[in-house]
Amino acid sequence: MTVLRLPVPYDVPWIAWYLSAHAVPGVERWENGRYACAVRTVDGPDVLSLDFTAHEGEVVVASARTGHPEKPLLSRIRALLDLGADARAVAAHLSRDPTLAPAVNVAPGLRVPGALDGWDLLLRTMVGQQISLAAARTHLARLAAALGEPVEDLRLMPSPAVVAEQGDGVLTGPRSRIAAVVAAAVAVADGSLHLSPTREPAALHAELLALRGVGPWTATYVTMRLTGDPDRLLATDLVVRQGAELLGTDLSQAQRWSPYRSYATMHLWRAALACRSTHTGPFGNDSVSEGRSEAPDARGVGLHP
Repeated sequence: MTVLRLPVPYDVPWIAWYLSAHAVPGVERWENGRYACAVRTVDGPDVLSLDFTAHEGEVVVASARTGHPEKPLLSRIRALLDLGADARAVAAHLSRDPTLAPAVNVAPGLRVPGALDGWDLLLRTMVGQQISLAAARTHLARLAAALGEPVEDLRLMPSPAVVAEQGDGVLTGPRSRIAAVVAAAVAVADGSLHLSPTREPAALHAELLALRGVGPWTATYVTMRLTGDPDRLLATDLVVRQGAELLGTDLSQAQRWSPYRSYATMHLWRAALACRSTHTGPFGNDSVSEGRSEAPDARGVGLHP
C-alpha cells in the first residue's frame, strides 16, 4: 500500500461524491469511503483501491496485483485527485469576485477531478449524453458486462478496438449516439485521435470537436479533465448556469476568473447541486447528471455526459 497525503486545503466530500456518483456497477465500487476500479496498466489489468477513511488528510492506495502501485499508475491517481493544484492560489484568485467568494469560502479546497484513462473518460462522456447519471451508469455497466475483460471481481471498460468492432451490437440508445461512440472508438483505436494527459489542451479540444457527435460541452469537459487544464469554463451547462444564478454572478463576465475557470465551473456546480432538495449523497440528485447542456449539437448528439 502507498499513502498519498492530501494537500491542504482539500475538499474530500466533493471528490468522494464525484467518484461515488460516477461509479459504474461491475467496473467500479464505492463502499463506505473506499473506492475500487478496474484499470489497465503497462503490466496488465489491475484493480486499484483508494481508501479515504484511514487517516484524515491521507488516501491509502493499493494495487490488487502488486500491493504498491507503480509510479506511472500513481501519477494517474494524482491526476484523478488533482493533487498538483495550488488550491490556495485558486481560492485567492476566485475570491476576488464578491459573487463567487461565498462558494469558494465554503469549499476552498475544491478540485477538478481528473481521469485515470482518456478513452474511458471519452466513452463515459459520450454514452452519457442527454441521459441521467443513473441511466448512464446502467448503459455503461451493460457494455462492460458484455465486452469488458474481467479483473478480480470487476471488469475493465472495453478497449477502443473492441468497441469499434463490437460496440454497434451492444450499445443501446439513439442510433446517432451509437454511431458517434463507435466512430470515436475507431479514431482512438487507429491512432488518429491520441487521448493523453500530456496533449496540448487547445489541440485536443479541436480534435475532439472534429469527431462525429461531439459538441463544445463534451470537448471542453474531456479536455478539462484529461489534461488538467485549469481554465475551461462549461458556460452552456445548465447546472453551471443554475449555480451562477444562485450566486448572482454573470457568466458573460467569466474572463475575470481566468486562469482558473475550470475551478469556477466546479464551484458553480457544487453550489447548484448542494441546493437540490433530493439527495443521494452530499451533492445532487441521482436523476440528473452533474452537468447538462441545454440542447444537442448539430449532429444530433447532446453536449453533456
